[in-house]
Amino acid sequence: MIEENEKSTAAAGSSDESAGLAEIAPDIWLDSRLALVHRASRWLAVADVHYGYELSRRAAGGLFPLWGMETIEQRFAALLEKHAPETVILAGDTVDSGMASREALDWLASVRERCDRLVLVAGNHDRGAIRRELDFVDSFEPGDGFFFHHGHESPMIPERTRVEVSGHLHPSVSLNDGAGLSLKLPSLVCETLGERQHWFLPAFSPWAGGGGWKRTHPDAKVRQWACGKGRVLEFGE
Repeated sequence: MIEENEKSTAAAGSSDESAGLAEIAPDIWLDSRLALVHRASRWLAVADVHYGYELSRRAAGGLFPLWGMETIEQRFAALLEKHAPETVILAGDTVDSGMASREALDWLASVRERCDRLVLVAGNHDRGAIRRELDFVDSFEPGDGFFFHHGHESPMIPERTRVEVSGHLHPSVSLNDGAGLSLKLPSLVCETLGERQHWFLPAFSPWAGGGGWKRTHPDAKVRQWACGKGRVLEFGE
């Protein structure tokens, strides 16, 4: 869910936005347009698209502008053009509700045309026609020890897993200049505990400003990368 205190109100992510890239693990890159890319295995993953968020809010009586879905489509098309993945992984909450089902189905059909495989991981917001007409999975293993799930439930993690990847929590970093000016940026968080890592993906939705990060395990070592326009910035603990 996109909470009121994390909502973004500025359109972002146009198709001509320059990309920043950070290699967060060998041959695995975080694109500043909020996507994780494995170049060797040719997959691209995002989470928490919340497609149709503005229609959900309008149905509830809110006067929301309608730029969100177009922004998502443009930014995602630019990512596909840049990285040409064979597999696209949408790691849950692809839609915000069933209010934009037809629009979402049309958009997903266009994504499927541009990759060999489209994997839809079920999230707590995914409902309506897309659940009836498309195949969803509870989790997905693309190989190389990665295990994807949305994060709203606690699945059984296979022993072979090296990196667990989820969404749902909408992590962010807040920056301020000490004089009242602040900036909130969506981020990817890596928690390391022993030999296993858990990566928390940034929310792809342009409406999701995100919430400050609180580690999920007290003994985990934390790294965090914030995604700004054309840049990825790493922050320590």
